[in-house]
Order: sequence, then C-alpha cells, then structure tokens
Amino acid sequence: MRVAVICFVIATIVLGLFQERIKISINFNLKSASLIDDYGSLDAQSRMRAIQKLKIGRPYDYYYSHDSVDFLCILEVKELSALKWLASLLFVFTHLCFGLWLLKALRLKMCKWLVQGYVLLFGSAALVYLIGVVLGVDFYHLARRVVGFLQSPLPVIILVVISKIDSNDG
Repeated sequence: MRVAVICFVIATIVLGLFQERIKISINFNLKSASLIDDYGSLDAQSRMRAIQKLKIGRPYDYYYSHDSVDFLCILEVKELSALKWLASLLFVFTHLCFGLWLLKALRLKMCKWLVQGYVLLFGSAALVYLIGVVLGVDFYHLARRVVGFLQSPLPVIILVVISKIDSNDG
C-alpha cells in the first residue's frame, strides 16, 4: 500500500511538471500570436525569432521566463487553441486513470464515485461554458477552474480521505 502511494505521488509530480510545461507553452504561444503582427503569415523560424524578441526585457515574467516548445511555432492559432483543448482532455483523462489506479491499489471500492464525479464535473463545466457562449457571458474562467481541479490529484485524494474518515466512524 505504501509503495502504491509513493508511486502515485511520484507519477503525479512528474505529470504535473509535464502538464505545466505544455500548458504554459501553449498559452504563451497563443498570447504571443496575438501580439505579433501577421503571425499567421510567418514561417516557424520567423515565429520563433519574433517570440524571442517578446521575451527580451521580461526576465521575471512567468510566461516569458520559460523556454518555448519549438514544435508549437509551426501551428496556426486555431491549431494551438484546439491543442489546448485536446491537452486539457488528455490531462483530465490521465489524472482520472491515475486516480482509478490508486483506488484499486488501495483496495477502495470508490472507482464508480470517481468516474461519476469526473463525468459530472466535466459535463457541468462544459455546460456552463456553452451557456456562457450562448448568452454572451464569459464563463470561461469558471469552467477552466473546474477542469483545472480535474487535472489534479485532488478528486482522488478527497475520496481517499472520505473513505478513511468513513472507515474510522464504523
């Protein structure tokens, strides 16, 4: 059981670092694209040079202090946006899988709860976002926070804590 928890913690830390790197890079390229004239008409090398120019003079800005992922410079803005959504889905699914693995390793019969929670919260976030689009209200940040919660180990940690509290009450 202890080995499973240690493996979960290590895997979650590694995934979190990778996830942060990818999300920061995509968001940085999207932000840079909005600041660079004719971004869409530039080739990948020209985009990289233009992005590097944006970094000059901003050594302590969180976005600008990271190295860019060069591959992202070949993508258009629409492709970057699609990749951002795809990455979110992938990271939500990966954290769900890690959570299911931990629950099984700890022999906790809460897998159904975890899956239902993910489906309910992700569906709610998507619905809130779509309602905002239809009504012309910006609910993106609310939906993003819910999806961000699902892209973390918190849902499974909450279930593990609940199961431990519940087992101590009995």
